[in-house]
Amino acid sequence: MGILLAPGPVYVPEEVMLSQVKEMITHRSGAFRDLYVDLCTRSAKYVDAEEAYVVTGSGTLGIEMCILNCVKPAEKMLVLSNGNFGDLLATTAEVYTNVEKKSIPPGKGWDLEKAKGHVDESDAAVFGMVYNETGYGVRNHAKEIYQYAKKKGMLTIMDSVSAWPSLPMDMKGYCVDFFAVGCQKAIGAPPGAAVIGLGKDAIERIEGMERIPSHYGNLKRHRKTYKEKGQTPNTPAVTVFWAMQRCYDQMDKEGGVSAWVEKHRVISEYVRGRVEGMGLELIPEKGFESYSLTAFKHPKAAEVKKRMAEKYGISIVGCKGDFKDNGLRIAHMGLFDGKNLEIGLDALERVIREVA
Repeated sequence: MGILLAPGPVYVPEEVMLSQVKEMITHRSGAFRDLYVDLCTRSAKYVDAEEAYVVTGSGTLGIEMCILNCVKPAEKMLVLSNGNFGDLLATTAEVYTNVEKKSIPPGKGWDLEKAKGHVDESDAAVFGMVYNETGYGVRNHAKEIYQYAKKKGMLTIMDSVSAWPSLPMDMKGYCVDFFAVGCQKAIGAPPGAAVIGLGKDAIERIEGMERIPSHYGNLKRHRKTYKEKGQTPNTPAVTVFWAMQRCYDQMDKEGGVSAWVEKHRVISEYVRGRVEGMGLELIPEKGFESYSLTAFKHPKAAEVKKRMAEKYGISIVGCKGDFKDNGLRIAHMGLFDGKNLEIGLDALERVIREVA
C-alpha cells in the first residue's frame, strides 16, 4: 500500500476504517439517534457553538449551507480572499447575494491590520473568510478579524474546512456566527460529511428568514428534525458518521481539542524545519504558516510529485493558482501516521537530490 500525504481526503487509520463495517441501521432508529445526538452534542461543545449539525456532503456543502441560510439577495457579503478557496467562497456566495471580494496575493496571510480598512469601508451585512487557505498552506489570523467584523455589525461566516481541529476555534470568543468544517481533513475521517456550527445570532437569522433557497440545505429543517426526533431530515451517510465518532473518541483520548491543536502545531513546525533544511522555500508568509499542511516551492514540482508516487508510492499534491507549476504540499492533519510522514520526508529529500 502507498502512503497518502494529501490534504484531504487524508490518511485514515485501519481502526477508523473498520468502525464503518457494522450491520447497517436505519436513520430512523434509536441507535442512529444515539449516534447523531452524540456527534452534534460533542461538535457543539468542541467549537463552543450554540448548536451543531452534521450533514451528509463535502465541506463545500457545509459552507454553502452557511451562506444560503444567512445571506439575503438584496444584501452584500464581504469576502476576504488570499487564494483558491477564498475565491471559491466568494463564487459560492455570488449564487445567493451580492459579493464584495477583496484579495491579497497567494501565499500572503490576512491579519487585522490588512483587513481593517476593507471592513471599515464596506456596507456589507455579512462577512466571510477562509481560516486556513489550503491551496497555499496559509493560516489567516482569523480571531481578531472576525471580532472586528462582528463589532462593526456584520454577521460572520467562517470557512474552516481544513482548519479545525488543527487550529483552535471558539465560536463565541472568535465572534463566528456560522461555521463549517469537512470531516475528511483535520478531523481525520473518510470523506462524506460536514459539521456546521451555529451561534445565537445565526439561529436568530435562520428563523427570521422568510425564504431559504434550498430544500436539502435548509437549516430550519435540520433544526426541527433534530429537536423533535434527534435525527436528520434526510438519509445520512451512516458509515461516515460512525467513523467520525471514532475520530472524536480518539481526539478525546489524546487529551481533547487543545491537545489536538498542539499536536498539529508541533508537527507543522517540524515539517517546515525539514523542508527548509532541504534548501526549499516555503510559500506562506512568515507567521501565517498552516498547522495542517506545509506548502513549498520547487521549480520541477510536477517531476518531484511524479517520482514520489512512482518510485516510492507516496502521494503529495501540487499547489493551486499562482503556484500550480512550482508549488507542492504535504499534509499532516487528523490521525496522521508519524512514521509515514517521516518516510515521506526522507523520500522527498532523496527525490530533491535526484531531480536537481
